[in-house]
Amino acid sequence: MAIAESFRFEDGFSVYAGVRATRDAVVEDAAFAVAKIGGKDGTGAAENIIAMLMRPDVSIIMLDGCIVSFYNWIDGEALYAKFQKPVACYVFEEPEGRVEEAVKKLFPDWPERLRAIERLGSPIPYYTKAGYRIYVRSWGIDPVYAGKAAELAMKLGKMPEPLRVARIIAAGARALLNTLGLRLLNGH
Repeated sequence: MAIAESFRFEDGFSVYAGVRATRDAVVEDAAFAVAKIGGKDGTGAAENIIAMLMRPDVSIIMLDGCIVSFYNWIDGEALYAKFQKPVACYVFEEPEGRVEEAVKKLFPDWPERLRAIERLGSPIPYYTKAGYRIYVRSWGIDPVYAGKAAELAMKLGKMPEPLRVARIIAAGARALLNTLGLRLLNGH
């Protein structure tokens, strides 16, 4: 299972898309949720998607990042505790180091947010056989095995196929919601 998001600041919301895929990355099902940009509801949105897509044969929950949509977050440890399935969070670019500074500047509730973000832990670099470097946080699975799971699902580049597809459909769903919203506002 894989969850990714798509957002634009001006929308005020982020669309989360989840896909359930087979071990060879064939997508079988999809589900969606919405979270607030800069909110604290990222974990809840991910929980809703997982609940819709969960089956006993799901072996891992892959997340396209844990710090999402303008410092909202997805708590992988909470997902692991709730669903009893390994959770791995992947970052495909080198993580930026200014999170603490930005959160303190932007949010009056910064101590709570920083505690939540710090609980995620630091990502561990994983190097694929093809020479890609990805960063992994994991719960219920060793980061090396989480990296190997991602590598097994890579078809095009360094992103596992289920995450790539989830990212694409999240962007499509966001665009559709914007189109529908604009039409409703304009009376069409």
